[in-house]
Amino acid sequence: MIKFNDRFEFERDKYQWILTENVLGKDKNGNDKIKQEKTFHGTLRQVIGVIIDKEVGNCEDLEQIIDLLSNAESILADRLTNRG
Repeated sequence: MIKFNDRFEFERDKYQWILTENVLGKDKNGNDKIKQEKTFHGTLRQVIGVIIDKEVGNCEDLEQIIDLLSNAESILADRLTNRG
């Protein structure tokens, strides 16, 4: 499993890429709970696209979006090379 950040991690099996997103939710008693949501993708490019799309949703202005998109490739490369 390759951890991108605290929110996302992904892995490849024989057939597909599996993206796991850790989502904060509530249990039946109203306590905080981390739920893992998995999505399945044919290519790594699709996985990266989903991560970028969801991270852009956290941006507060256009400048942050431009910064995220312009640095996305180097951010991912850094995460992959420094994951150990």
